[in-house]
Order: sequence, then structure tokens, then C-alpha cells
Amino acid sequence: MDGMRRPVGDQPPAVYWRRRLVVAVAAIALVLLLWFLISATLAGGDGEEPGPGSTTSTTPEAQAVDPDDPSRECTSDDLTLTLAASPPEVTVGSMPAFDVSVEHTGATACMLSTSTEGTDVSIRSGEQIYYSTTWCTEDPAFPSSEWILQPGDKEALQATWTGQRVDDSCEVIQDQADAGYYWASVAIGGVPAPEVQFQLIES
Repeated sequence: MDGMRRPVGDQPPAVYWRRRLVVAVAAIALVLLLWFLISATLAGGDGEEPGPGSTTSTTPEAQAVDPDDPSRECTSDDLTLTLAASPPEVTVGSMPAFDVSVEHTGATACMLSTSTEGTDVSIRSGEQIYYSTTWCTEDPAFPSSEWILQPGDKEALQATWTGQRVDDSCEVIQDQADAGYYWASVAIGGVPAPEVQFQLIES
């Protein structure tokens, strides 16, 4: 212990103390360097390198739409859709028709297309879906149309149903739906109209 408190040698004690201090600082620096390298390695292993085909995603906030741009797509904030069975009673074997009214009830112009995603005509009875244009992609809900709608503008469309029941592959599983009550629903460009009930009756 005396050798630690009183260095033995030909040099003055201050020289030995400086040497010990240098060694201690070097040891601490080495420990810190090792700790830094280990931490960096562990942190790097938690992330995933982007693949060669990956791209930087853009958040919805970065893709904010100018509300004054008339070419922007209409939303449910802009439109009010109403649906009516025409007529509400149809003979089994006939083709039920549905009138769709579109009214721009928003504040600025927007674009509406019947060909965009989110356009659909569906028929159901209870929880069973009998028909959907989402299933039958070659049978569009409406003729292809596109409008720039100004506030207050109105458009009218009509959709029909063959009366056949299909599965989700659009294969016919029943040539004619049975008599009874059914519900029709319509959406255009993701904007829905409230469902409407109609009835198939025996002739």
C-alpha cells in the first residue's frame, strides 16, 4: 500500500502520479469506447434496412388536398346521395330499378366520377347479399360519367338489378330471387346513400 501512496523510484512523486492519471484516463476512455460500440451495434440491429424497391411513404398530411381545387375528388362532406326504388314493388322476374339523386351540399367545387373506387350497387335480404357490382366487376354500377360539381349542382342516375342471385365470384346461383323484401344500397366514389327497401311480389 505504501507503494501506491508513495511511489518508489528515481523520479519525483509528481511524475508517477501524472503517469497513473494518464493510465486511468486511458482506461476510462477505452471502457466508454467499448460501451459506445456495443450500444451502436445493438441499436442498429433493431431497425430494418429498406429494400431495394422500397420508397419513402407519404403521410396523408403531406398529401393535403386544396379545398379550392375543383379537380379534387368529392367526399361525403360535399355530397348528399338519396336512393329510391322505382317502383318500390316489382314482380318476380322483372328487373328492379333504383333512382339515385346526387346533390352538392358542400362549399366548394369538386369532381365526381362513377368509375372511381368505392362505387357500388348491392342488394341484400337480411344478412345475405344477393348481388354486388363489387363482385361483378364486368357489370359496372353506372355508365362511366364524370362531373365537376359546383355547390348546389344536382345529378340523377339510375341503377338496375337483374333479379339474379350471385356469389362473390359473380357466378349465378339463383336465376330469380324469391318474392319478399330486399334492401338496395348505393355508393358513388365512396359516398353512400341510405339503404332503401323494396319488395318482389308474385305476378
